[in-house]
Amino acid sequence: MHLDFNTSRNNKQILCNTTDIANYGRKVVAYLRVNGPPIPVLHIDTEFTVRPNYPRVINFADFSKNMSLGGSVNGIVCLANYAEMFGQFVALWNPAINYWKPIEFSKMWSRYDRLEDMSVGLGFDGVADDFKIIRIVPVALPPYFEKFRWSRVEMYSANQEIWEDVSKGGVIPFQPKVRHCNFVVKGVPYWIGTDARQEDMESFIPDQLEILGRIDPFTGLFKKILYPEHIKNGHTLVHPVNLRDSVAALIQSPGELPNQTFDLYVRDEDTAKWTKMYSIGPFDFERMRIPPQCFSTGEIVLETWTGENIHDSIDRTTHICDPKNNIVFRNNEIDALQPFWFLSYSHVESLVCVKGMVQIGKERRDKKTNPKMKKWIEFLSKDFESALNL
Repeated sequence: MHLDFNTSRNNKQILCNTTDIANYGRKVVAYLRVNGPPIPVLHIDTEFTVRPNYPRVINFADFSKNMSLGGSVNGIVCLANYAEMFGQFVALWNPAINYWKPIEFSKMWSRYDRLEDMSVGLGFDGVADDFKIIRIVPVALPPYFEKFRWSRVEMYSANQEIWEDVSKGGVIPFQPKVRHCNFVVKGVPYWIGTDARQEDMESFIPDQLEILGRIDPFTGLFKKILYPEHIKNGHTLVHPVNLRDSVAALIQSPGELPNQTFDLYVRDEDTAKWTKMYSIGPFDFERMRIPPQCFSTGEIVLETWTGENIHDSIDRTTHICDPKNNIVFRNNEIDALQPFWFLSYSHVESLVCVKGMVQIGKERRDKKTNPKMKKWIEFLSKDFESALNL
């Protein structure tokens, strides 16, 4: 009931993983809002102290030091940690109630797997009322290895607490460009990636092969989505987003500087056709490299800057755009936080608690009484000791 209430009132909120430059460059997970200052929900202490009993006594604070966001659905957030614990774990987290659940990655692998390039996303199976963590693992198929990058897909069921190879030993012709899904629409995660099926390897140009890929959390099936045909040229940038629970794309710079505009296209799921809905701008900025994000009510957040890169930027500005009315205004309160966000998702707060979640700060007590948590500790300790002996 709480989730339905928050969803119905169109809570204008984005969860983002940022670097707070004003606070000595510390990492923070925060809620961004259309009006009002950001609300920090997690201050991350990136300094790690090796302890004699680590990782036998693991906690959320340790896990979050090198974590990244992997999606948000119904108030549940997916976290992936590729650096700590040898990249063996992912987690589900509800920041509203301060509960989380660490989950061991599956041990399914082959000698062709490129685990260092794996990508994680969160989905929701509405049929089974089940949260699904989806892991895409790129594989190098012989004899091509470097040029032909296909992937296999694994999916974790929060209800059944098991991983499944949903590609059934096969592969999909897709490789994500980043290590997290880019956005989630109606519980389905989407990735920006490249199509592996390219016959003429001499003309292999990754940017020209860029597509959207989605994994259905109910069936586990992969589906590729092509961008609008007419925007395929070397000077056009495409930024896919979730706009009011539809797949949309911001097409940057149909014109030239200094009169840059964005054309906003929306895709019809039934017909697979793209339709131009709005033009936004013009803007006078030089660059927009950080992916945009949309509030549930349709406003779009754009972070722009001038200069060669964000660290040498002359002017960094956060724009809030209302595409329907072509209204663009600057959010000075977000600018004051100076969030260089690289991961962000539309987020709604809820009281949803996934099976097996424990309260943050009380993991040690729960592990002593929970057989599954005890087994998890034993495995982690064994894995850690084996790594020390390498």
